[in-house]
Amino acid sequence: MKGLYRGCLTAVGLVLYCQTAAAQRADENAVTSAEDAFGTKVGNEGVGLYDSRNARGFDPQQAGNMRLEGLYFDQQAVFGSRLQRTQSIRVGLTAQSYPFPAPTGIVDTSLIMPADHLIVSAVAQYSVPQGQRQIIVDVSTPVIKDRLGMFIGTNYQPTINDWNGKQLFVTTAGLWRFTPNDKFEAIPFIYYNQQMDAENQPQIFTAGPYRPPRHDRNVYFGQDWTTHRYNDLNSGVILRGTPANNWRLQGAIFRSESDRLDNFALFYRNTQSDGMADLAVRSDPHHRLTSTSGEIRATGIYTQSSYRHTIHFDVRGRDTVRLFGGGQTVALGRAAIGVVTPVARPTFAPFGVRDRDVVKQITPGISYGGQWAGVGELSVAVQKSFYDREFGKENAVPTPTSSRPWLYSGTVTATPSRDFAVYAGYTRGLEEFGTAPDNAVNAGAPMPAALTTQVDAGIRWRIIPGMSFVAGVFDVRKPYFDRDQANIYTDVGSIRHRGVELSLSGQPLPGLTVVAGSVFLQPRISGLSVDRGLIGDTPPGTPPRILRLSLQYGPSSWRGFSVDTLTEYTSSLFANRTNTFRVPAMATLDAGMRYAFKAFDSNANIRIQVRNVFNSYDWTVDGASGRFAPTPPRRVSVRLAADF
Repeated sequence: MKGLYRGCLTAVGLVLYCQTAAAQRADENAVTSAEDAFGTKVGNEGVGLYDSRNARGFDPQQAGNMRLEGLYFDQQAVFGSRLQRTQSIRVGLTAQSYPFPAPTGIVDTSLIMPADHLIVSAVAQYSVPQGQRQIIVDVSTPVIKDRLGMFIGTNYQPTINDWNGKQLFVTTAGLWRFTPNDKFEAIPFIYYNQQMDAENQPQIFTAGPYRPPRHDRNVYFGQDWTTHRYNDLNSGVILRGTPANNWRLQGAIFRSESDRLDNFALFYRNTQSDGMADLAVRSDPHHRLTSTSGEIRATGIYTQSSYRHTIHFDVRGRDTVRLFGGGQTVALGRAAIGVVTPVARPTFAPFGVRDRDVVKQITPGISYGGQWAGVGELSVAVQKSFYDREFGKENAVPTPTSSRPWLYSGTVTATPSRDFAVYAGYTRGLEEFGTAPDNAVNAGAPMPAALTTQVDAGIRWRIIPGMSFVAGVFDVRKPYFDRDQANIYTDVGSIRHRGVELSLSGQPLPGLTVVAGSVFLQPRISGLSVDRGLIGDTPPGTPPRILRLSLQYGPSSWRGFSVDTLTEYTSSLFANRTNTFRVPAMATLDAGMRYAFKAFDSNANIRIQVRNVFNSYDWTVDGASGRFAPTPPRRVSVRLAADF
């Protein structure tokens, strides 16, 4: 507890020292900010069923469904909370407000905008038992009154991650908002993150249908020299204007770059029931992922009596270049998982030639939305995608591929009353499917783009003022990628995720906030590999049931004090491709408290949180590779935020 005591003193000292600030970080609260249970992130806190890497069992970021201030963003680099005000996962009815929806849903990030007066926000956080520390300082201020505002933020975080490996994050970010008049604004920004000397998580693969043996999760048993360094840069400019009374123009151009300078992957292969395994390491040369992307949209809105018509003319595009591969794997002998076994760094042969993947894509489209007050709304959209790709070895003649599909969507919503809505929709999209996992022969190779479809429907019911219930059904279909008999990660069939998702959110009682969500999923694979019995018909690593319940209680009589809990349940799931072995269901409980108070007439907030209260020990499984990882152990953190 000495570390916790020192962390509290550090946090209090920072608040007493920074006497020049105002109100942004102290009010961050994902539970009270959530409009539904499908996924909301505020600062470093997240709540709900889904996030940017998982929605309806798929990966929205991998699918290209990221939006920044509602505009298309091809994200290749880490883009964290320094500039992020909120991040929302839009599926079902909430996704229908976007003129061009996509299968798997939309991940929309809103940016922090400069304040109209000087605000300095300071945050200090300390966690035990690993001794994680974080210091954040943000400055938001007008530069020219009512014309130009500025936000600058920085983050210093020497941390011990969930597998007890060390790493250091240093982040700086800046955003400017220029509004020369009430009809135009320009928002340039830059975000730069360095991840230095990060110790990689050991990757565990068993030799048969069983879980690895338990080990001490507070011991890092990887090799000290298998670290990596990433430099991530995101920048761009967003423009908005109203050239005519009924028309609005908006556009953006974004640049996303990720430089992976040192790359190691440590494998514990053929792990036996006693924990002994074949230890191997793969080293890769410098990998670089870059993308220039953006969107231009003209929106016209016309109102006539109880009717409202909205039309969008849109063009979005990207130019993505990925350099990867060229690595080599070296065997390091036998070792036991969970046991520190130092091995001298081997001598690696010269790296091989890297692969180069270039994608150019332009997608124009038109969308119409009609609203009839008190009755409902209808939207239709059509896009034509021009997709060109060149793949091959660096400095060699690449192999070109092209696709010119029509993409379309349609949604309809009926509102028989102010408190009740029924919706249905169909969406057809073109998506990429990530890269091959580390244990495949073609590790890191990008998967081709292919057509995907989604059908969904459901209801939204406002039970009482401030309390809403959403129930939806969905059917999402995509190609399925897995390792074949030659251990090459490739297209082996198709996958269908059919399911039911439920959301209950709001304040049923004064001071009580509820965010409850569940998804009941039926994932199924079809194709020649299933027919031949090479793989089962259920993808591994995909749980058929997830339930998450977040509660916060803090009535006004408690004078700024509140308590909160997060209960998570994940059902049993298949852990291998042949569907002969399952890992059991897992459940965890997090608990915490907040206290909002005044420090030198400024807002402040102290938060204490215990993650995995009962220190539950379970295993998660990565479906693409079959890699096992233990759930994080119990952690206690203290966070102090102040706005001056």
